[in-house]
Amino acid sequence: MEELNCKSVRESLWDFMTENLQGEERASVTRHLEDCRECDLHRAEVRSLRLGFKGLPRKEVSPLLGTRLRVIASRERSRQMIRRDLTARIAEMGARVRLMFDNLLRPIAVPAAGGILASLFCFGVIVDTLHVPPDWDNDIPIGLYTNVILDDVTPFSVGGNDVMVQLTVDSNGRVSDFTVPSGDASSEQLREIGNLVFYSSFIPATAFGQRVSGKILVGINHINVRD
Repeated sequence: MEELNCKSVRESLWDFMTENLQGEERASVTRHLEDCRECDLHRAEVRSLRLGFKGLPRKEVSPLLGTRLRVIASRERSRQMIRRDLTARIAEMGARVRLMFDNLLRPIAVPAAGGILASLFCFGVIVDTLHVPPDWDNDIPIGLYTNVILDDVTPFSVGGNDVMVQLTVDSNGRVSDFTVPSGDASSEQLREIGNLVFYSSFIPATAFGQRVSGKILVGINHINVRD
């Protein structure tokens, strides 16, 4: 082995003093120190510095700092392992993507779920008050409902004054009842009206295509009948 110069020896003095140099390399440094006074003085300085370091009080590492150092070491080890393996690199990228989505969605998920539940609760409380009962009194027919239609009139005659009669026609087109709203018809006239309407034919009312019971108001003028 070639003899060392002063520069290389001084760079190796710390390892020499800590006994990290072994074999022929240590023997070369020892021979150089025996022949070079300046390097030997430099060795004395390194020895003094080393003893000074040993005399310093030992600083206890706080648990938080220890945890941080372990985390940094773990990340560095993971980074080195990822660089060696393509599969590990892909898994690391997938984990980062999942963590990113988790960090983005978690602050939104809880308020969103709370808002939906609150909306459902409020809707369940007020839904019953939203019901409006239908008012059919002034309803306008839109084709889903049809009124009773007078189809044919019997030849019976009715004497007396003109009168308005309200007929109730069942789903089969037969008159089930009638009334005189004015109430000025005599018993004889009522009997004649009964013979007239009960033997007349009607087309029943319909609702959504189905025959239903309905009412019709007709005017009787002796033997003339008009809608």
